[in-house]
Amino acid sequence: MFDAHAHLQDQKLLPRLRAVLDSAVDAGVTAVCCCGTGCDDWEALAGLCRIVSKPVLVPAFGVHPWYCLNQPDDWLERLERMFYRFPAAALGEAGVDGLKRDIPMSRQRICLELQLDLAVRLKLPVVLHGARAWDELLDVLTPYVRNLPAAVLHGFGGSREQFAKFSQIGCYFSLGGAVCNPQAKKVRAIVAEIPDSQLLIETDAPDLLPYGGKALDSDASGRPINQPSNLGVVAETIASLRGISFDALNDLTAANARRVFM
Repeated sequence: MFDAHAHLQDQKLLPRLRAVLDSAVDAGVTAVCCCGTGCDDWEALAGLCRIVSKPVLVPAFGVHPWYCLNQPDDWLERLERMFYRFPAAALGEAGVDGLKRDIPMSRQRICLELQLDLAVRLKLPVVLHGARAWDELLDVLTPYVRNLPAAVLHGFGGSREQFAKFSQIGCYFSLGGAVCNPQAKKVRAIVAEIPDSQLLIETDAPDLLPYGGKALDSDASGRPINQPSNLGVVAETIASLRGISFDALNDLTAANARRVFM
């Protein structure tokens, strides 16, 4: 299995990273796209990619929309230098967000556009965040998408109409723990409609523990800490919703992830 989105450099996971990695391998996870969120965590992510061999770590470096206001003035130059050091990396997690109302959408869009300009110039696949802002993401992404190797919609949770528009421009849809919630009717309704060639699976660890998953622990606020070993729970749910076997689902999503990230 290929976990298309996680944050192994997160402080919730780092203290027990060896156990987290061993558990992931035991569960059948062979590769993880590990996504940065800003200048503060890029070096930690780079360090992990140098020392971890199993599962295979594919780095992605980017500025998450939640943190677009607190980056240093030279953040874009620093970001570009990360890709000279890791030329096989993806760009992400970048995007726009409708949950954090205190971050002006105009600033989020500028930050995303600068990163997409870089991705086009360096020919990088991009990993995109669009929570509660899928229309805004579509608007920004559309002029760029034909010039990108791949565009992955992390944790996709848009409407059927938004799904159709993103599908038409060739985006990949990465689904995680939310799809395991029986009440998540909107995202579960489109699971069977995603073309085989555009489907990915993810955990978003340490966030979004899926129903039926095993928490590593709880954080300071009492929320369960997710881990990549729970990817199988996500895969089982999606396989059931698509009416295919667990193995078939894993084969096609792993092949898609290798095409995007490797």
